[in-house]
Amino acid sequence: MWFNDGVWWGNLWDTASSDFHIFRFNAATSSWVNTGVATETRANTHHDVLWDGKTLFVASYRFVNDGLPFEPNFPSTMRRYSYNSSTKTYTLLSSERIHNNKVETMSIDKDSTGRVWATWQQGNRIYLNVTGTDGITWGTPFAHPASLSNVSVDDTSAVIAFGSNKVGVMWSRQVGDATDGMYWSHHVDGASKTTWTTPVAAVKGLRSGDDHMNLKWLDSSGGRVFAATKTSNTSASLPLIQLLVLSNTTSTWSAHTIATVSECPNRVIVMIDEFAQKLRTFATYPKPSGTTNAGVCTSSGGAVYEKSTSLSTINFTTTKTARIVDDDQYVHNVTSTKQNLNSNASGTANSGLLVLADVNATSRYWHYYDSTGGGGGTADTTAPTVTATSPATGAAVTTNVTGTFSEAMTSSTVTPSTFTLTSGATTVGAAVTYSGGVATLDPTADLAANTTYTATIKGGASGVKDAAGNAMAADKTWQFTTAAAGGGTTPQTVTLTATADSYVTSASPTANFGTSTLLGVDNSPVEATYLKFDLTPYAGRTLQSATLQLRSAGSGSTGTQNVRVVANDTWSETGITNGNKPALGTTSIGTLGPTTTNTNYNIPLTATAVAGDLGQQLSLGINSSSSDGLDLNSKEVSTTAAPKLVLTLG
Repeated sequence: MWFNDGVWWGNLWDTASSDFHIFRFNAATSSWVNTGVATETRANTHHDVLWDGKTLFVASYRFVNDGLPFEPNFPSTMRRYSYNSSTKTYTLLSSERIHNNKVETMSIDKDSTGRVWATWQQGNRIYLNVTGTDGITWGTPFAHPASLSNVSVDDTSAVIAFGSNKVGVMWSRQVGDATDGMYWSHHVDGASKTTWTTPVAAVKGLRSGDDHMNLKWLDSSGGRVFAATKTSNTSASLPLIQLLVLSNTTSTWSAHTIATVSECPNRVIVMIDEFAQKLRTFATYPKPSGTTNAGVCTSSGGAVYEKSTSLSTINFTTTKTARIVDDDQYVHNVTSTKQNLNSNASGTANSGLLVLADVNATSRYWHYYDSTGGGGGTADTTAPTVTATSPATGAAVTTNVTGTFSEAMTSSTVTPSTFTLTSGATTVGAAVTYSGGVATLDPTADLAANTTYTATIKGGASGVKDAAGNAMAADKTWQFTTAAAGGGTTPQTVTLTATADSYVTSASPTANFGTSTLLGVDNSPVEATYLKFDLTPYAGRTLQSATLQLRSAGSGSTGTQNVRVVANDTWSETGITNGNKPALGTTSIGTLGPTTTNTNYNIPLTATAVAGDLGQQLSLGINSSSSDGLDLNSKEVSTTAAPKLVLTLG
């Protein structure tokens, strides 16, 4: 399934023609309309579908049953379709063979260079294949190079594009020893197709893996990858389905139980609702009371239930909601789109949610449609801009180059071809990444001393684009000269006004105070102030001192307030609440107090604590153990009264 042009679409079996067709979902009548466009003429095939905003990719393959080995001489195929928005029709563009085997599962995704990847298990090895950058012509299938990709006949794999320039593969490993688990390895776009990172275990140990997995990626959450997976546990209290989460900052996985063995879940998928900031999981559980075979735990099916949790605090309970129930038969195999929901970036603004399942006994599809899933925002037609650049002249030869954007960008458009660094006619080799609104160019070697460099972020149709697909109007170009060999720079003092400020309070856990003229710090009720400063222009500089400037408002305090670094910069001025606030650091880097009303204060900060954020965003938090609260002026009062950060740089 996929969402395109304000409509849900599905790749479904057509009983009249005995082949697979593209169907359009009519939300008004809650029915499916056959478009007549065939995607596969073979029965007994399984499919994976990818919509990239322009082209529809349908991968189809004959399948073997669970636990049986692959069989040769059964072509697996990828068909490509164009879309005409005027007529709302799809047209076949090409059909190419991926490989020539009957396999248990196969999945596809597309990287930032235009290459489509596929993965499957064949001969107890995890296999891959990839097209050229045309997204059409497939190469020769190959096994993942790591020894840990030697698996059992019952194992499977899945592929996902993530970050701005990576493709990841997850697979199960069930060989009956301590290396069993769910494994993850990634490939950097543009590298040799056989160059993959050493596999890491997302979970590891006997019975920790199984051959069910469903992957999603969310750029706006810091680039996290989410995997809904099944285990082989048999003890009632242990997890049977769980959510594995990859942190893009630490490159480590965490595991969160969705349901235990005692709940008898199966065939889980995860959906990300970007507007509601929710993770929505759907799986088969035993049927509810009052139906045939109520409460029976069987792998044949049951009813489809939903369990959901906040993106910011992942916590599943035993509470679940029935979504698809056939009173007489078993429902199974819930599915939906690869896309995130209600998201301009994914092309799914105002999509709601649609999931599909099958009833094998009656050969019928069942669906659940939630039209109230969220808005995704109004159409964005504003071109993005670059609001800040770094470094400045005098930068160290080890510096990275950064550009800060006015809004969230489509990370797959921020690449080494759209963000470049040159010295004269020579292009500097570099890796390019995008996270949290900032593009970073990391040269593969130190820059030359006392040399002028030109950085360019490309605009126009072939340049960077925001989350809504708007291109930057023109190239953004800037220059800097590195420091002389063995030399530094003349000390420079800069005063920065907070780019975002707000406070949170335990008295109103869901309230946002981003537009308030006051910033509160208190311990009864608990109130904490959050400030953000843009340090991206100062990458590679040496920080000699840092001073926070604040102005008290109509309430002073006899207590002491502590300034702390906030490691998570993803909070926003108009979105932060007590319920989703990032954690404050455990170490105080500056103190204030006691204070009186309407007075300016300079707070010296520990320079080494601030220096680590040169070249990126710096978030600070202020809290207190005193119940005599302090009110500060926010930047909404005036530029003069706004919180400021004074840096002395070498």
